Amino acid sequence: MLTDTLLAKKIMFPAELKILKDGEFQDTNQNLKNANHLRIISIVDGACMKCIINQLNYTDIAFSSFTRKDKDLIFILNVSSNDSSFFMNNLYPSIETKSLILWDNNFNFERTNKLFTSDLNLRTFMIDSNNYIIHYGNPVMNPEEINTYKQKYLKHIK
Repeated sequence: MLTDTLLAKKIMFPAELKILKDGEFQDTNQNLKNANHLRIISIVDGACMKCIINQLNYTDIAFSSFTRKDKDLIFILNVSSNDSSFFMNNLYPSIETKSLILWDNNFNFERTNKLFTSDLNLRTFMIDSNNYIIHYGNPVMNPEEINTYKQKYLKHIK
């Protein structure tokens, strides 16, 4: 039997991440590291229009019925330094979320947390108030996942 090494993994937010809001970069704050509530994180390839539309925007829609977007849904946007101008001019206008977007220009989040994978099912997950992964799965690829996320989320906030 294989051990699920993703569940119960502690997630850290590296200092190199920047908040992307209204086309500007802001430093992340301490509240991001120690937020006393559940959060859903989705890692997205920011240099890919299909990923912005099919992953970021659709994931945002999937969670919009029950999360507080400004606090509970976080997108880690991987955009290399070489692609940043192209992204800001051509892809950023396609983002339709008010959720928190963390700009990662060097895979800092994935490197720090040892989360490198091309499996889209492993790139969206929920962390508890102590930053441990308690559920993972991609609701865009598997729509039934949204029910599990919603159940865990609503159980926690009651």
